[in-house]
Amino acid sequence: MTIGEKIRIFAEKKGFSLTLLAKSLDMKPQGLQVYLSGKSLPGSEILKKLQDLGCDINWLLSDDDKPPPETPELLSKKIQELEEENQRLRDSISQLALLFEKEMREINKKHAKMPFKKQ
Repeated sequence: MTIGEKIRIFAEKKGFSLTLLAKSLDMKPQGLQVYLSGKSLPGSEILKKLQDLGCDINWLLSDDDKPPPETPELLSKKIQELEEENQRLRDSISQLALLFEKEMREINKKHAKMPFKKQ
């Protein structure tokens, strides 16, 4: 796996578009494309900026094709996203429960108004 491919993987895991990654590295997307295509290797300044964004530079520069290790920052972000999704789901369930209760009350009211027939 090339450094360019690893930079793409890092951007995806971080949730960055390539344009946003380029901006975060203080460069134009065309400049980032040079690294992504393998035409050039990032220098120490870009590597430092990637590291500051949470990229594991040891992984980036290694011959290891395994995915990058999860950093505490990425894990924290995933946990936060999952907690937010969990809260949205809980809110949706609460709203559904309220609608169900309201519907059941309406059904009970209609049923109570119906005359009882003996057989």
